[in-house]
Amino acid sequence: MTNYILKPLIGISLLLNFFITPLILAQSGSVFTDAKKTREVFASGNMHEAIRHLNELLKIDRNDKEYNALIGYAYLTTNIDKSKAVEHLERAIQNRNSDPYLHYDLGRAYMLCYRFDDAIKSFNEFLKKVTKEDEGDLPAKRYIEMCENAKILIPLRVNVSIQNVGEDINSEFPDFNPYIDEDEATLYFSTKRDKNRPAVTDIDGFKTSDIYVAEYNGDTWDKVKKLPNTINSAYIEDIVGLSADGQTILICVNNQYGIDDLFISTKLKKNFQRSERLGFTVNTDGREMAAMISPDGNWLFFSSDAPGGFGGLDIYYSRKLPNGDWSFPFNAGNIINTQYEDNFPYLAPDGSTFYFASQGHNSIGGYDIFKCKWDERTMSFSIPENMGFPINTPEDNKTISVSKSGRYAYISDFRENGMGDLDIYKVSFLDVDPPYYVMNTKLYNADSVAIEMNNSGTNESYKIIVRDAGNKNIVGTYRPNIHNNQFSIVLHPGFYIFDLYINDIENQSFEYIIKDREPLKTQISLSVYIQNK
Repeated sequence: MTNYILKPLIGISLLLNFFITPLILAQSGSVFTDAKKTREVFASGNMHEAIRHLNELLKIDRNDKEYNALIGYAYLTTNIDKSKAVEHLERAIQNRNSDPYLHYDLGRAYMLCYRFDDAIKSFNEFLKKVTKEDEGDLPAKRYIEMCENAKILIPLRVNVSIQNVGEDINSEFPDFNPYIDEDEATLYFSTKRDKNRPAVTDIDGFKTSDIYVAEYNGDTWDKVKKLPNTINSAYIEDIVGLSADGQTILICVNNQYGIDDLFISTKLKKNFQRSERLGFTVNTDGREMAAMISPDGNWLFFSSDAPGGFGGLDIYYSRKLPNGDWSFPFNAGNIINTQYEDNFPYLAPDGSTFYFASQGHNSIGGYDIFKCKWDERTMSFSIPENMGFPINTPEDNKTISVSKSGRYAYISDFRENGMGDLDIYKVSFLDVDPPYYVMNTKLYNADSVAIEMNNSGTNESYKIIVRDAGNKNIVGTYRPNIHNNQFSIVLHPGFYIFDLYINDIENQSFEYIIKDREPLKTQISLSVYIQNK
């Protein structure tokens, strides 16, 4: 962590801030230009507010080394514009007597701007100037390794499409930890939006996080809803796991009931019951940050920094006992766990594909998402592989949630052209075959009476030609089925043009979109009305 001026109070528990250290907040619409109060805001950890104040001070002297150092670090730790961190840290570092940690922070800023050679150079300069690094930071040598990994993995872009889920879900505030059920019909996520009331202001200046849900109605996501106070409180609740059937959620809390502890809640009819703390075999005096229950409900995977691990957070697993409790946990071993943080375990709906986030292995920056196989019989894992760019970036990439087909997943990240801060994105794995849809298409006349094509003996006079709307290429030519008097058109998701011909004369042409998502149903009924000409 930067130590050239006041250290932000990051890492101090939320409750300490509530009850011991009051947060320093700017009045609405005001900006302090007083240097002392600006440092106090910076020290509080509210980097968004600190940036506003520091920009005012820099209007007086844009080259002030202290203010450039502070605002550079502030931009580095917020999701605003990482290039601004580079700009200000490069100014601050011009002072020969500058703190060595400026080189460390500048290296991180270069990494986040994909300037890996510059980052390596800056980290090496830092290592020349220090004899001992802060224990709370990732070592500079580890960041250098990540830069080298990035130079190898980023050009090997994986075959995926990544799409922002849009304003129906995302807000201008941090939206993160998305989890879907196996049918991609329900989406749960954490958010720090202003509507989180009752809520207090977190150390970063946002409202404390709550858990929200959205239901897919067959066309779009319905309006998001905040889960009730059986789950959410005025403090911090983050969703960190969801069962494949969507009936059980796992929650990490920082509230009056626990600090970095794991809770669980199961749905009863349409509502989640009040969340309960997972047992003593799971929660310890340390940090328990994320958990996932297997599709059959028999296994619990979770992260903990309990003593005896490989370093930092490790991933553990427990078996459900006959009495419903969880067994003494087993460490997942050094195939999964590293000397760095290993977190956010997730078991896919297939019961064997295992995902997790790690600062170790061949990460390309901070946390990366990794994938391997879990063998329930032998209670073992295969060697994990990096999910690759652009799923993983030099930013922290922590959670992933996958549909039952394995073609679709949800992640959160800070990317260009987002809604603001962390957003939720949908990933489509293009190497996984998309679903097939059967479009049962029936013709009607102007009076809405079904046309009996087969009884008239003229079934050959009706046909539908389906074309790709993008390149206009013909996908297929379809004629009525003699058994059910309708067209059975089989298509992948896509944007299509349907041309209806009667006696080889075009009657009408219309467009149809089949959305690329986990199908709620694979049979689509389509009614087409003959146009009188």
